[in-house]
Amino acid sequence: MSKKEYDWANGATLSSHSKIKLKILDEYFREYLRIRCVLPQQGKFRLAIVDGFCGAGLYDDGPIGSPIIFLRVLKEISEELNIIRAIEGFKPLDMECSLYFNDLSQEAIYLLQSNIDPVMKEIAATCPRLSLDINFSIGAFEENKTSICDNIKSKNFKNVLFNLDQYGYTQVSEKSLGYLMGVARSTEIFLTFAIESFLTYLTPSRVIEISTNSSVPFAGNIVDIDKNQNKNQWLGSVEKVIFEALRYISSYVSPFSIHNPDGWRYWLIHFANSYKARQVYNDVLHKNKSSQAHFGRSGLNMLYYDPNEELNLYLFDRASRSHARNQLDRDIPNLLETNGGHMRIDEFYSNSYNQTPAHSDDINFSLVNNPDLHVITSSGGTRRSTNTIKSGDFVMLRNQRSFFSALTG
Repeated sequence: MSKKEYDWANGATLSSHSKIKLKILDEYFREYLRIRCVLPQQGKFRLAIVDGFCGAGLYDDGPIGSPIIFLRVLKEISEELNIIRAIEGFKPLDMECSLYFNDLSQEAIYLLQSNIDPVMKEIAATCPRLSLDINFSIGAFEENKTSICDNIKSKNFKNVLFNLDQYGYTQVSEKSLGYLMGVARSTEIFLTFAIESFLTYLTPSRVIEISTNSSVPFAGNIVDIDKNQNKNQWLGSVEKVIFEALRYISSYVSPFSIHNPDGWRYWLIHFANSYKARQVYNDVLHKNKSSQAHFGRSGLNMLYYDPNEELNLYLFDRASRSHARNQLDRDIPNLLETNGGHMRIDEFYSNSYNQTPAHSDDINFSLVNNPDLHVITSSGGTRRSTNTIKSGDFVMLRNQRSFFSALTG
């Protein structure tokens, strides 16, 4: 099922799972720009955005789609950052962005050109520091991706963001995902798909192979979505299969489903090669609590299964975070113990973030407040506040482990 099935001319309805996805995309993209443009001495930031299943940009009764979200966020963050820079006496920041809007539907692209016209005129009139280059293409993304990526490479973009909002799964292959991740030095992908299509694409034999090799522990036929879609164990099994199938695409893969009352039918996966990107994505999910779901552990090894350990539905809410802190207090010392008792903070983050749904504040809280740990600065001082931790610091096990760790380790 592809975007062409939307009746854009007569008003396309925004589904509940798409509404969740667009909100997460909006908030993540804002944080992405703020973080990538944080250095005061930085004078320019260049970015390419590829919206592979873009649609017409406007839904029935007014909600905006991803193309207009990207444009509005670029405008608002460009203005925000330059106001802050002017107040602080820093030089202004120029943003240069090429956007590639692709859709199988010719009607969608024609309507999109009209729908973004007012936004483009507003940007041209009010944002002198934002330079945009808009490109449109019609056809299957798999067929158009090479020419789009060649154009990106010819412009020497180092930062690329792909938004691939497919309804099924067959519109973007695993091989294509690997290809896209190699387009630029810093590439990230948002991939939406229907789990039923994904499991069909994998074929039952491959699902069984992954399940057997990964020791997926949960009972039941994970392919039978209609019978299992509301079962926590089914969610945990499918999440592990997705992760095992796609983990080689990038260094950090978030295999979380979109949480809906009618069951876990759609997944929104984020691929990145930077732990900072996964860190920010986790924090955005916590800000949008209950928007995505994970069943399993909430510490550093979210997909590990221990039959003696209680597993919970993690909805990125307050209750989930409380449970995560308890597991982090056990998991972090155990990780350090297997790495000689100490790690650089950036090395610790790099090793931790691919298999944790935890909020960065909860991880840092455990680093500073766990009685078995201390964070040491490069000059030998001790960090006592979570917001002062820096990438050059070290986290170390204390010589004397606590009574608590002896009971729980």
